[in-house]
Amino acid sequence: MKTISVEKPRSPSMVTVKLDPSDRDRIASLAALKKRTPHYLMKEAILEYVQREEARQNFIKAAEVSFEHYKETGLHITLDEFGAWVDEAQQNPNAPIATCHT
Repeated sequence: MKTISVEKPRSPSMVTVKLDPSDRDRIASLAALKKRTPHYLMKEAILEYVQREEARQNFIKAAEVSFEHYKETGLHITLDEFGAWVDEAQQNPNAPIATCHT
């Protein structure tokens, strides 16, 4: 007989962020203008930052993988070929990108 393990949902945990009184006042003022709580603004700012940094790390990783592939195969397109494709894609979004070559 198999035993099924079910994780209990994690409850939100509290985190303390130390801010200068002037920063807290600025956040409180902005929260009042936006009819939101300071907590809401801080949570949104943190999550937006994390999302942006994750995207940046994914971009860097993709660039590193791409460069390794180039070093192994020599396949590439030139900047001029890429620029020509960008110009064409503005007129025709389905325009095929230039074929990689050595």
